[in-house]
Amino acid sequence: MNFNTMCKRWIIGFAMYVLSALYCQPAVWAADQKQIEKGDILIIYSDGSDKNTGRMVSDMVEILTYQSFKVSYGTASECMDDLNKFSYVICYDITTYPSEFPEKLRLYEENHTGETKEASHIFFVGNEFLKAYLDQTGRDQSYEYIKSTTGKIRYNFDDLSQRTSMAKEPFFLFLKNLSYKNGGLTVSEKEGYVCAREGALTHLPVTDFDDPLIKAVFIKEVAQWKWPFNGSPNIFPQYIIVNKVYPYEDPEKLMGVVKMLVKGKTPFVISVMPMYVNGDYPAMVRFCEILRYAQANGGAVIINTPINQMNPLDKNVVLDYLAQALSIYNKQGVYPLALQVPRNWMFHPDTIEIMRHFKTIVTSNEEDSYLDASEGNTNEVYKDGHQWIGSSVALDDLGTSYVSAYSTAVWISMEADPSEILLKINACRSSGIPLKSLWDMEHSYWMEKDLMTYGNQGLILNQKKQDLSFLPSTYVKNFDYHRNMLQRFSKDLTSQNRLLIFMVGITSLVFLLFILFARYNNRRNYFFGSGEKEKDQG
Repeated sequence: MNFNTMCKRWIIGFAMYVLSALYCQPAVWAADQKQIEKGDILIIYSDGSDKNTGRMVSDMVEILTYQSFKVSYGTASECMDDLNKFSYVICYDITTYPSEFPEKLRLYEENHTGETKEASHIFFVGNEFLKAYLDQTGRDQSYEYIKSTTGKIRYNFDDLSQRTSMAKEPFFLFLKNLSYKNGGLTVSEKEGYVCAREGALTHLPVTDFDDPLIKAVFIKEVAQWKWPFNGSPNIFPQYIIVNKVYPYEDPEKLMGVVKMLVKGKTPFVISVMPMYVNGDYPAMVRFCEILRYAQANGGAVIINTPINQMNPLDKNVVLDYLAQALSIYNKQGVYPLALQVPRNWMFHPDTIEIMRHFKTIVTSNEEDSYLDASEGNTNEVYKDGHQWIGSSVALDDLGTSYVSAYSTAVWISMEADPSEILLKINACRSSGIPLKSLWDMEHSYWMEKDLMTYGNQGLILNQKKQDLSFLPSTYVKNFDYHRNMLQRFSKDLTSQNRLLIFMVGITSLVFLLFILFARYNNRRNYFFGSGEKEKDQG
């Protein structure tokens, strides 16, 4: 075989390889695409989005999960072929997308007869993609374009209180032919809306959900957008929750807060931290006595998740610790009804598995830093049918709720001054969002050896009805702590250290008094003694 023949064969082979690679590329691309699962709402965002966009999308998914909607989400490239699986689509601040995406969205808007058999509803959050979409579909006269980058929001909530905030966007756009509008957005002295609807299109011109007012507006408006009937959506309550209370909390202060709430006939919840040992110690008995008093007087108890310090998280270890903590509280007559978790537990498969053991879930504003970001494209936790209580969006210093689209928690910290706690309680009482008792819902949880249910038949633990009335605890005068030699030595040393500190303080005070007395005598002898000496000489 000569050199020319070898070169020809090599060139032909290389060409065939390139062609086969090009030919196979679409198949590989299709295999790598996320499968968009059918649901109630589809959220679409930009291709190649940054972490900030990811956070905003997570906020929307969380909000919609609380409202009991099944949500799928993905980039424009991932979602554009699955539009017909949904009747409700949210386009969040889309700036980068395939060239064919606007046309597919137009077909969806005009000819939607897909799997849902319902008319299409498109919610645009932001202005850039809405402008491009209207321009491309021949509706460039249907909006007003304002080049200014800042505006002032005014919005009224259910209790008619008006809240204001500043908004910043690359530019602003307002639809003209409106069938619905709410709120006011002033840009360059021109008055627009905060949310409006024109046909199948709903528009929210602002995108920054880090602004509490914008987030609260989205919560209310998306509930109205999804409501299929005339009028306003169902009203959900708020709950006062005394947050993350430890057994070593000041018992007098805790009892004072509990009595403050009981006296005002205000329903409330105490979120307790888990304990795994020493459930019979006097301090724990006293703590649980206060909790039993709260249970018998309109208060309810929920349990916080064990603080996660595992990477990766071991769900079986967490469940074991939870079971231990629940058992300790149950033995003291305290019966937690629900589980409190960090908000990002909603997006991790192992934490979802842990939450599956509880019917009622309360999410805090905290985040578990040991959990990786979600890589899914639907709210898997929706399948478990939890009763959700999410944190209220704080629009003032008191943190009370202004939206009733889902059940919300108003947090009270035991570190706050009693006057501040009373101020927050009174604000909740007078709020337009109703207060509700956790005892008004059904609850349940199951562990490996324990099953708790609460409903019309009362609270049943392991097939035995529990007594929720309050009985004072009996205390052992000389409680045996079962300390070993090292623990006894440590306790004695601690006592001696306290005595030593006290004696040092007393000695220092006496020494200081002697110094002051000596200085007084020196000054007296110097001034008065010298005067008498001069007098004698005279």
